[in-house]
Order: sequence, then structure tokens, then C-alpha cells
Amino acid sequence: MLRGWILFHHELNPANPEVPEVLRFQEAANGMSIDLAVYDPHCFDLIVGGEEDWAVTYNEKRVDRPDFIMCRTGAETDYYTLALLRHFERRGVRLINGPATIERVADKLHTLQSLNRVGLPIPRTILGTFPIDVDLVERELGFPVIVKTLKGTRGAGVLKCENRSQFEDLAGLLESAEAKAEFILQHYVRASHGRDVRVLVVGGRVIAAMERRSLTGGFKSNVSLGGVGVAYNPPPEMAELAVKAADILDLDITGIDILFDEDGYRICEANSAPGFQGLERASGLDVPSTILEWIVETQNVEASAVAVAEDSVLTDMIFGGRTGLRAITDRNAHFRDFASAVSIRLFRASLSCLGQALAPSLLTDPKNGTRLSLRALFEGRARTNLSALDDSEQERTLIVVLALASWAAVLPWIAGAGVMASGFLSLIALCFPLLYLLTAPSGRLGRSLSALTASDQS
Repeated sequence: MLRGWILFHHELNPANPEVPEVLRFQEAANGMSIDLAVYDPHCFDLIVGGEEDWAVTYNEKRVDRPDFIMCRTGAETDYYTLALLRHFERRGVRLINGPATIERVADKLHTLQSLNRVGLPIPRTILGTFPIDVDLVERELGFPVIVKTLKGTRGAGVLKCENRSQFEDLAGLLESAEAKAEFILQHYVRASHGRDVRVLVVGGRVIAAMERRSLTGGFKSNVSLGGVGVAYNPPPEMAELAVKAADILDLDITGIDILFDEDGYRICEANSAPGFQGLERASGLDVPSTILEWIVETQNVEASAVAVAEDSVLTDMIFGGRTGLRAITDRNAHFRDFASAVSIRLFRASLSCLGQALAPSLLTDPKNGTRLSLRALFEGRARTNLSALDDSEQERTLIVVLALASWAAVLPWIAGAGVMASGFLSLIALCFPLLYLLTAPSGRLGRSLSALTASDQS
């Protein structure tokens, strides 16, 4: 029987909104024959340098080594809990998530810095310092501006200043009170007023998502603050963005909050112990069972090597990201089918690369996904942000162009035109796919033809 622990820092009082979620994990574990105990991290005796490899006591009683530990303390994780997790990590216990990850994600600025470092889109952010330079805030962020504490959960510690005067009043109040709380200032993303998307990522896969909407007209959409959650099917670029964020932050289980932007999406924040009651109501998914099933399936799988930069770029270029590759795996149950699907995408990628090599510079699109990936590989950059590109649309469009060109090539022969005329017209028709590969911007014709090529997704 698999044995696991949940580390939780509050009494199991159902009045606490986080407690029902912990109890749901235990309920799901009972149905799966998993021994899952809930422990308060502060009740452990932490002994470093002892003679025994495993000498752990809880409330002065010895406890056996678990197979895995899941920490549900989130942004409220304190130093003692982190030290305890590091202690277990060094003794080979599987942690979901690890202490370094939890510590990074608990700090909102650290999270944003990690994401921005690899080019993932985030709201423009300033670290709040005293005295506050209001001119800098207005110049870099504009008004309204969002003010957040560095640590907070369920929408607490977040407010919006509508204008400069309101912000100056807040800054003066904090300064006069000698407030010690650290905070950040963020550009207000108007396109996402009162709504965002919570994407639940487990083991590098998007398993559910919901759009959260404010019912009061306010800018906060948290379900815990009275917002409503509705089931949401994230577009491929949003799903890939969530997976990349989880990967960069090294999160096994996470809720990635994504804002709608005028030009796409921006990552608002990440959660190491995401709440899921609203998500379950919206999607109908049994979240604890899904997470525990993933733990069971991967318990004895050796940790894979960290993907190097080149692997990430090649995956983006050939498969449209990790989600695209996993979609191929999920759709093809047999190895031969999977190999065939991969070969088609490799062939398409090779043609695209060849087109970039042969095309005159004036005919190439600088925003083409293949070109950006090749540039990243050539210049040795760590990673490249292709989240706004949709390679699947390019692929569908190429298939349509190939089909139409093939038909146009044989049409003169069917019509009975002369050999010279038919050959000339066929040659022109067959040049269209090559012209597309050389000049097509990302997504050209994809949206307009998606209705005609929907079968390609099945």
C-alpha cells in the first residue's frame, strides 16, 4: 500500500475554507487504498546530524518513512516548514512540490522574475520602496495601478488605485504608519477586468481550467471573494503558456492564473497549493482523485533529465510545444501510429527549415515560428517565447494548400489541354506550397480555414 503525508498548518476545522479540500484528498485516498495522513509540520521534531538515516518523530512518537509528501501550506509556508521539507528531501522522500519551488512561488515578485527571465509574458511590475516615486509609477505603469503584498492568497492583500491622487493618499498612509509590509505595483490589464482563467497543471499536463468572473463589477475575480467559476477550454497557446510556467517554476501541481491581454495572455501568478473547490464545481472533475492517480502512476518512474534549451526550442518548432507533443501521444495509442504522426511533423518542419534557408530575406516573415526557433538555436539563447504563435494553424493551412495545389496540378490534364500547356500550368500550381513555406506568416489563413479542417484535430 502506498503511504503518503499531507502537510497542513491549520486545525482540521471545516469552517476553514482550505480544510474541506484536505479532507477530500483523504476521502479519495481511501477509495484508492492509499494510506494518506495529515500532519502539522510544526509538530515534528527536526533533528539534524543524528546517527540514524531516518529518525523522525511527530508529537514525540516515531513515524515511518512515507512514499510521498504533499505540502498544502502554499503562500503561508514558513521557515520551519521549508526546513522540514528540505530535511525530507535530502533523505530521498518524494516531495510534491519541493521546498525551493514552494519558497519561490510564495514570493510573487520572485515568481514574476523567474517567468520574465525566460520571456514568458507577465504584467509590468515595480517593487514598492519608500519613499515611493509616484512619477516613476505613472510613467512605467500608468493608472489605474494594482498594489499587492508580496505574499497573499485567495485575493487577500490586493487593491486597485484608480488615479494618481488615490495612489498618493495610499503611499502617504503607508509611509506615515511606517508600514513594514513589502509590496509590488503592477500595470492594470484592462482587457482582463473582473475575469481571469485558473489553469490546473498536474505533472506537466493541463487537466482542467475555469474562467473566473466577478459578479460585482470589481476587478477581483476570485471565487473565494464571491466570484463565479465557469468551465473553460483553454486555447492551445494558453495551455502551452501554463505548462511552460509550471515547467520553469518546477511545479508538479499548480494553479496558474492567466489574464486576458489585448495581444494575447499574461501570467498573473502561480500557486503551489491551488484551491480547487470552485474548479470542481465548474468542470465536474474529481481533482484529488486525478492528482492521486498521477502520483500512483509516476511513483516508481525515475525523474527524467531536465530538458535543455535546445530541446525546448525544437519541441516548440516541431510539435507546437509540450502540449502539442503530448496531444499526439494521447491521440495515438499504438506505437506505429505515433511514429507516423511524428514523421509527418518532422517532414513538415524540415521543409519549413529548408524554406528559411532558400528564401530571399525580403520574402521571409520575421515573426514566422520556424524562423524564431532557428534563430534561438543559432544564437544559443536559453529559451524562446513562442506562446503567441500557433504552429498547428500553420500545419492545417499547409495541408489545405498542398491539397488545392495537387488538384490544380492535375486539373489541366483532366480538361484535355495540351501537353506543354498542362505541364506549365501544373508546374505553376505546385509552386504555391513552396511559396507558402517561404513567405507565410504564422497563422495565415489558419483561422479562416479552421472550420474546414477541424477533422485534422480529431
